Amino acid sequence: MDLTGDGGVTKQVISAAPDGAGCPPAGARVFVHYTGHLVQGGAQFDSSRGRGQPLEFKLGVGSVISAWDVAVAKMRQGETAVVHCTSEYGYGWEGSPPKIPKDAALRFEIELLGWKEKDKEDMSSAERLAHAQEVRSEGAELFKAAEWEAARFKFAEGAEYLDGAPRGEAEAQSALLSCLLNAAQCELKLGEWAAAADRCGRALAVDAASVKALYRRGVAHGELGRHAEAVADLLAACKLEPKNREAREQYEKARRAHAEAKAADKAAFGGFLERAAGTRTEL
Repeated sequence: MDLTGDGGVTKQVISAAPDGAGCPPAGARVFVHYTGHLVQGGAQFDSSRGRGQPLEFKLGVGSVISAWDVAVAKMRQGETAVVHCTSEYGYGWEGSPPKIPKDAALRFEIELLGWKEKDKEDMSSAERLAHAQEVRSEGAELFKAAEWEAARFKFAEGAEYLDGAPRGEAEAQSALLSCLLNAAQCELKLGEWAAAADRCGRALAVDAASVKALYRRGVAHGELGRHAEAVADLLAACKLEPKNREAREQYEKARRAHAEAKAADKAAFGGFLERAAGTRTEL
């Protein structure tokens, strides 16, 4: 698809957005993952995925190369596309040494995760809650489509807008807990165990008796090899919901893993200590 009419910026969708997803408006603060390559030779010169952090920029104000302002404005949330641009829409005749030479044509793979239309600080409490509820619903649709990264972004955004809501605002606290738990579930799907454990810790600060938070943090701890912590969290979840079969099964799994880890430690270090003790006796 020729986006500029002169072949300067073209876009090819490689992963379509979910049905009903929209495009970001001009001035929105967008969040994308991307990988950039030189067209000539194919060398990769940059990647947000390698850094593990999406790029954030304000759309349509010239804060990025013009190819990005043109292409991202035509993308839908959750879409991944390959964007080609001539140097006129990239870094021009000067390039961006040392990685991007003069007059370089570029190729980007871009995933549009989402955007913010208004900063949190400019909103009232009611507006923040309404925005959080909206992005939480968008996240739920992305989750159904197994778009874990984009869904995680939406749930995390909802939590960000509700962070710091007074304890007396029951609806905001409930929505905050839901966003945190859903983001943690996405992180479990992505195998980002440490992030999931941290997110569940934040959820437990909102509701210390959240079985879902205890369960998901227990699973994350287990994957990280933190067996004692996993046992503690999963046991607490079982005590709160004794009939929760999934929690009981994970607790037994964590308990066995913890026992095996302790036995392995004893086998590894116990013999060493015995040998050390014997050496001291001989001396």
